[in-house]
Amino acid sequence: MDRPESPLRRLLNRISAESATAGTPPTPFVARPATRGAPPPTPPAHPPAYPPRQPGAGSDHGIRFSVRPARPPDEDAPAPVPPVPYSPPPAVEWRVAGRFPAAHRALGAIEALRNAGAAEWSCHAEPGGAAVWLLSVIGPAVGAELLTLHGAEALPVLPHGALAGGPGQLADVLSWPRLDVVDLVSRLPLAPPGATARRTLHVLTAPQLLPSVVRQALAFGVEVSTLAVRVRALEGTDPAERETTLVSLEGSDAVPHALTVALSALPRTSVCRPVVSCERLLLDVRLHSPVSDELLYSPVPEGELWLVGDREEWPPLRLEPLGPPAPVPARLVGVPPEPPASIRELPEVAREPSVEVRVVADAAAGTAAVDAVLLHDDELPLLRRYLPGRPLGEAGFLLPGPGCHLLLEPAGLARDLPFGIPLRRLGPGSLFLESAHTLAPPLPPSARARLFALDGMSAVVCWHGGRHRFPLTPMVPVWTLWTPPDPVEVSSGLSKAGRELLDALETLAGTSISPHPAPTTLHDPGEALERATRLRALGDHEGAAEAYRSAGDLLEAARRYEAAALDAPEEP
Repeated sequence: MDRPESPLRRLLNRISAESATAGTPPTPFVARPATRGAPPPTPPAHPPAYPPRQPGAGSDHGIRFSVRPARPPDEDAPAPVPPVPYSPPPAVEWRVAGRFPAAHRALGAIEALRNAGAAEWSCHAEPGGAAVWLLSVIGPAVGAELLTLHGAEALPVLPHGALAGGPGQLADVLSWPRLDVVDLVSRLPLAPPGATARRTLHVLTAPQLLPSVVRQALAFGVEVSTLAVRVRALEGTDPAERETTLVSLEGSDAVPHALTVALSALPRTSVCRPVVSCERLLLDVRLHSPVSDELLYSPVPEGELWLVGDREEWPPLRLEPLGPPAPVPARLVGVPPEPPASIRELPEVAREPSVEVRVVADAAAGTAAVDAVLLHDDELPLLRRYLPGRPLGEAGFLLPGPGCHLLLEPAGLARDLPFGIPLRRLGPGSLFLESAHTLAPPLPPSARARLFALDGMSAVVCWHGGRHRFPLTPMVPVWTLWTPPDPVEVSSGLSKAGRELLDALETLAGTSISPHPAPTTLHDPGEALERATRLRALGDHEGAAEAYRSAGDLLEAARRYEAAALDAPEEP
């Protein structure tokens, strides 16, 4: 059966036949889509009538279409439409920068910027030190004041990208490693857990301590479950992976605060709370963030947990659960059997895992007594301007060190120094510790003497961030910071008139008078003060009292005798 001819084909055949009868060559016609972007064809004022019906043919009134002649061979092809170029999003216009001496201090400024309506910020770590830079879009005037109130050195950003009063360019700061909220929170100093009630806590500890953690939690009536996890560093710097157990604690109302404090005191242990805005982010309860939980939101992937704890024990960790939570295994609940009496060594499970002695904040530690001050290099010019004319400038001594220096003084005057890290003598001997801090784990005097190798010839200083040993000799008087190094030139001898006067006096007296009398021994109290400072740093109060008496300071000698009497053991 023949296929019927379409209406379009019949119309084209008829147009070609009419053109051939008129004596003109036929013009080829094609139907093609219009060029992209070209305006639609303008319809005529009066639409043409439908073509007449052919005898015996059906109706060809179909859908209207446009018919235009094909392009002649000599006509140029239409120019291609250029592609729309991709426009990257506009760069953030940073208007003020702040340099903070420590990373955790920038958190308070970020919270203040967010409350001020400038939520866009960027934080970068300065190479070669602990300082960080915070960039903000807030106005330079308000931003500089706000950053300064939070302890930063504020630098407005100039239009050409330079930092007003700064050493570099904005591009240099942007090229440094960027820090997010997790990095900043992980650098917070540790403090005792707060009394905030928390219903759920998670504990990550050393395998040797798991039974102790579980038994303590069960003794407090807390519901305990375990979760097997695979652990690796969050930044990916440590390719090593290990499998361990995460202990979850859940109380009926809240986990007891006493249990939280007891578990936080264990070495290699992090007691963490889930962040409200992101429950897959676990934050150590000893990290007291100055920002709200809403700002701590982090894009933790599904199927993972991020743990931020004590960086000195381990960096921020990525925990990958290996299965669903499970009840506590029986091996963690049972009490191990007592060893035979013939065994005189401690079992392996009783041995403490390898820990590092750390300096942690302690609210119960006193801050009134200041026995020494730790100064950094950039604080020595402040000392030079502050001490002249003050009693501390007359009696203080410096023990130089690499980048930091120990200021010792004999009479307890350093408590009024407005800069530096205040220290108290913890003992035994010359062991100094940052004020309002303590050692973790707690160490008795005999353990401190052995672990810190206290030899009586040097002073050991421990502060949050470092430890250093300073030889006790030589001591440099602090007044050498502002006095000239060479002796002052003083004129001597007699003038002609003075010589004549002396000759006349010899004539009257009948004896010879020498213009240069015999030198006498001058007592220098500086040597006695240096000896008293050294003995006081070593904790030898009785010897320091004798040195003060030799220096002529009887009041301080009496105080040292009193301190020696208080430190003496009581007689039975």
